[in-house]
Amino acid sequence: MTVVSVVIPSFRGGRLLREAVASVQAQTLADWELIIVLDGCEDDLSDIEATDQRVRVVRQRNRGASIARNVGVSHAQSELVALLDDDDLMLPERLRLQSDAMSDKSIGVCHTQFCFIDENGTATGAGLAKECQYSDFLRGDGRICPGSAMFRRDLFHAVGGFNSLLTLGEDLDLFYRLARESTVCFVPETLYEYRRHGSNVWLGTDLGSEECKLILQQHLVAAKARGETDNVKAIHRGASLIPSDRVAKEVSRVSEARRRHDYVSMLIALTKAFLLSPVFTLRAALRMVSNVNR
Repeated sequence: MTVVSVVIPSFRGGRLLREAVASVQAQTLADWELIIVLDGCEDDLSDIEATDQRVRVVRQRNRGASIARNVGVSHAQSELVALLDDDDLMLPERLRLQSDAMSDKSIGVCHTQFCFIDENGTATGAGLAKECQYSDFLRGDGRICPGSAMFRRDLFHAVGGFNSLLTLGEDLDLFYRLARESTVCFVPETLYEYRRHGSNVWLGTDLGSEECKLILQQHLVAAKARGETDNVKAIHRGASLIPSDRVAKEVSRVSEARRRHDYVSMLIALTKAFLLSPVFTLRAALRMVSNVNR
């Protein structure tokens, strides 16, 4: 049995997928297997399969990333499973450091610090992942880059895997459930590169906000049933911080304007966001300042 199974779902394929595969092949830990689930993607990866027996390709019609990841994990032969998106990169020490950290059997999921890169692979900023446990997620303080995660295969199946009915919050939903049942470990080294480009989707939309509220509501029901008063309080706080579509868009404009050094537009967007939601905007601004100071 190999140490780690890496799962990459891919609808787009192309150059970025091959770069993602190459980043797995460059790991200092050599005892891994890679399962690529081509989700409606017609790329021919036979050359990779022929030259590296650790790589397996699974093909399916386009069914979405959640089902593709579930299929990938179902093919995994290792106890530990690492996620990787098809347009991102893992740095060479990632699998070794995470698998070492998960030698503690109480740890169900492990994530790492990350950084942002552009379409050409140039670093554009530091990530904001940090140490967090279940209650932190509920309060809205959990910061994790999903593609940097490694988890135990048996725990993944026990909590039900990815929910394919969610379109934007499926990652968050899974980590809430994993964190509820186990300890979360954070490796502070930057071991993952998250690529920002025009095809990225994120939770800062009206649909994303609705999914976040739905996820918290499910945990609220469970917390009330078990008499977990601290978790109930944490959930109410987390729900109060979910931004509306308008606020999320303005905060996104703040971030984009800052990257362009367009400080007039940044101030205008920040003011609009603050008038709509002072608490959320202040928290988002503090995160940006923390990012700049890294």
